[in-house]
Amino acid sequence: MKDGLLLVNPPGDGIVHGTVYLPSSKSISNRVLIIRELCREPFHIDNLSEADDTKTLQKALNSIKSSEEIIDIGHAGTAMRFLTAYLATSNGRFVLTGSDRMKVRPIGTLVEALLNLGATVQYLGEPGYPPVRISGKKLKGGKINIDAGTSSQFISALLMIAPLFEDGLQLTLSGKPVSTSYIRMTLNLMAFFGIEYRWEGSLIRVLPGQYQPRTIRIEPDWSAASYFYAALLLSKEGEIYFPELTPSGLQGDENLYNWFEALGVSTRFERQGAYASKTGQSPESLALNFTDNPDLAQTISLAFAGAKIQAEFHGLETLPLKETDRIAALQNELKKLGFLLNNAGEGAWHLKMAQPWNRQANLCFDTYNDHRMAMSCAPLALKYGQISIRNPEVVIKSFPAFWENLGRVGFKTEETNP
Repeated sequence: MKDGLLLVNPPGDGIVHGTVYLPSSKSISNRVLIIRELCREPFHIDNLSEADDTKTLQKALNSIKSSEEIIDIGHAGTAMRFLTAYLATSNGRFVLTGSDRMKVRPIGTLVEALLNLGATVQYLGEPGYPPVRISGKKLKGGKINIDAGTSSQFISALLMIAPLFEDGLQLTLSGKPVSTSYIRMTLNLMAFFGIEYRWEGSLIRVLPGQYQPRTIRIEPDWSAASYFYAALLLSKEGEIYFPELTPSGLQGDENLYNWFEALGVSTRFERQGAYASKTGQSPESLALNFTDNPDLAQTISLAFAGAKIQAEFHGLETLPLKETDRIAALQNELKKLGFLLNNAGEGAWHLKMAQPWNRQANLCFDTYNDHRMAMSCAPLALKYGQISIRNPEVVIKSFPAFWENLGRVGFKTEETNP
């Protein structure tokens, strides 16, 4: 329902209870799709993500031909980064473009690295940003440096095509790396499909090789579980069962269950899945570093405001470069709750109650065309009663069945006109 409003009502008794069927990880799905295209033989992917981002990437990969064509990936940032590298090693000429927001999301670090490897990539608009024209060819590989402080997806994009280079790749990470858990995810998946690598300090070496076909089942998405952990934090009591959710070590965001343990939400892992329960009280303040888990920043910030927890955050540097400027979006929405998110300098951000404390009535949250904003705001109904959320359909980017699953644990939703 484009440009609509969704009314979200909490469980009447404030108790959250039920089963949530998490989507499969789109981060894993998108990497495996690229690896399958780079593999000489097809292989089966079980439980592939149904997120819009993954469908966009899959559609683009299925449509690629040898003649020049325009590939529009809309808002899918992962697809933009991964396809830029993939197409640089593919036969043909391509124009890769996206939405207006995508055209202001930087890609220069990746393009510069590809150019240093001998790729042919040309900007069609402002230098450093999409759209780009790519003439694919076989690359020799070798040694390059890359700034690791902007986006781990640039690094993952290069690593996945590296085995096809004649000389492999020696990649030196400069600066302060961000989201290293996603780099580790990429390398672990490459190893699963037969590629050798070494990561020592700031140097990653990928040896020349060929991906080997193996059937893989994509595991549930830990990032998607965070919104329901937030609901438990804000509830009077509750327990949620997540089928198949396990701490495999592949997703960095699984660290959330340790974070929430300190917030009074405990996790019990059994053979069939995970049970998360509210078992204690939350502290009045906490310090967290999101360097490896930037996708949890919105969930945590809004949940903390709902629980009146003040905090010091680090590792938010990449948030302005996401689907929207997530720092600005959070600041706007947190003000509605009577909270401020202020830059304290030296990489620190303070989340604190405004003085005097004040919040808006009849809370209506904007989503900024950002799926994570919509899902992070939803649990707040537990503290503030009925709330409304603009453009609720944005959740299709990563969790198409989010609202349905929110209903499974006791919330009620109703579409209405703006």
